[in-house]
Amino acid sequence: MLAAYVVKVDVERTLADIVELSSVGLDGDTDATPTGILTVQPDCKYRRLAATVDLRAAASMLNDSAENDMNGRESVDDIYSKLQNLNAVVEAAVQHHLKIAVNNIMHNVWQRFVNIIGERAHAVTCSQPLMNRYFFICLYDN
Repeated sequence: MLAAYVVKVDVERTLADIVELSSVGLDGDTDATPTGILTVQPDCKYRRLAATVDLRAAASMLNDSAENDMNGRESVDDIYSKLQNLNAVVEAAVQHHLKIAVNNIMHNVWQRFVNIIGERAHAVTCSQPLMNRYFFICLYDN
């Protein structure tokens, strides 16, 4: 399974940065991604919608595809759809993890309260909650 960052790209801001960099022009030593694949580069502080992509590679892709397109609109739409797809991949990964977490809780409840084989808790109480805490908070009386 591929590791997925739980950070999304601000599509409009990133696209504006790419178009601006493309219109300004790139240096001659640009090292563009030859495959045309963009990847999410998370923000160092993992802020919401602060991730980005390799802007130089994206601008180079935009320039390369704009040569075939007269007005450049199709090229911008192509980059826009690639950025949207990157966000969709992140959303799918988060939904997958949430689905697994809910299934784990449901299985734990079934195992402890419904399953007739093995030890079974007879009621939900404070000492026998539906689900045990995943993170424990230690409180000390001083």
